[in-house]
Amino acid sequence: MSNVIRWGIIGCGDVVETKNGPACYLAEGSELAGIWNRTKSKAVEWCARHGHGRAYDTLEDLLNDPTIDIVYVATTPNVHKDYALAVAKAHKHCYMEKPLALSWEEAQDIKAAFDKEGTKCFVAHYRRGMPRYRELKSLLDKGTLGTIRGVQVIRTQRQTAEELLPEDQKPWRVRPEISGGSHFFEGDTHILDLIDFLAGPLVDYQLEVTNETHCYPGEDAVVLSGITENRVMVSGMWCYATYKAIDRFLIYGDKGSVEFSYYNNAAPLRFEVLADANAQAHEGVMGGVREEAPMKTWEVTPEVQSYPGLGQIQDIVNELRGVPGARCYSTLDSALRSFRITCDARQKMKEHVYTD
Repeated sequence: MSNVIRWGIIGCGDVVETKNGPACYLAEGSELAGIWNRTKSKAVEWCARHGHGRAYDTLEDLLNDPTIDIVYVATTPNVHKDYALAVAKAHKHCYMEKPLALSWEEAQDIKAAFDKEGTKCFVAHYRRGMPRYRELKSLLDKGTLGTIRGVQVIRTQRQTAEELLPEDQKPWRVRPEISGGSHFFEGDTHILDLIDFLAGPLVDYQLEVTNETHCYPGEDAVVLSGITENRVMVSGMWCYATYKAIDRFLIYGDKGSVEFSYYNNAAPLRFEVLADANAQAHEGVMGGVREEAPMKTWEVTPEVQSYPGLGQIQDIVNELRGVPGARCYSTLDSALRSFRITCDARQKMKEHVYTD
């Protein structure tokens, strides 16, 4: 078992500050070697403020550092492919921010590069490593809800003033040349990945996309319906131009359900299950159920870590160190499944023709 895993980071924006950067030196058996950023002063300031790592003068200096085992690519998606191929060529492992790239073709190039080098590429769908969802996954696997029958997701938000600015001033997340698409492609791929983790991979699905505001070229509303390999029915609705934020994630089975907020990591998981797992329903008027069986309800509030990415970083470190039984559940292959869906949505959006 290796004694320590040393990280290099490309970029030092918000995601490095608030989610994954500090985890590189906080995880057990892990050290931060340093950061390269196009504006070196930002990397210098970050390392000084955190008291870990150093600022590299060039990307080549970071990639040629023989003490670095794995590189975290924490940039906007438009440069993911270039940096991923450089990391693979340097024969180092990689931790990629999501979404993987701007297109399915670029993602396939990334996969081919790491397959060729025989190194690993993990993807920053960090919720797979959070205590919140690890505990939920354990409860589902133990049959707390019985056999899972369905997943329903509703996610909305208001359109922002920044999205109404001229094209070159809009937020990068709604500029396809930088993000690959819009909010669904760039951010809510996380939700698709969580469905994959908790209920199984989607094996068949249908998508409808639209852009009703015409404020940016990406989709502003998406509807998904599908079924997982575990025969779980899935439905999802996303709208990024409505009156307020709605954030509802529901999983239901033949014995109960759990509902929670996806974006509020401190919000409880609310369970409702049959008080008597063997209770039978009786037919009522018009074929419905005459009277619901008694239920029991409770809330689970798992640990909230200061940095949401810490759990997954620890998983990666443990796997690379060779800790027995250790595994990171967010792989390139698992990320490609969700990425395929967002790429399909993006393609359908490109095929739309709008008239005034």
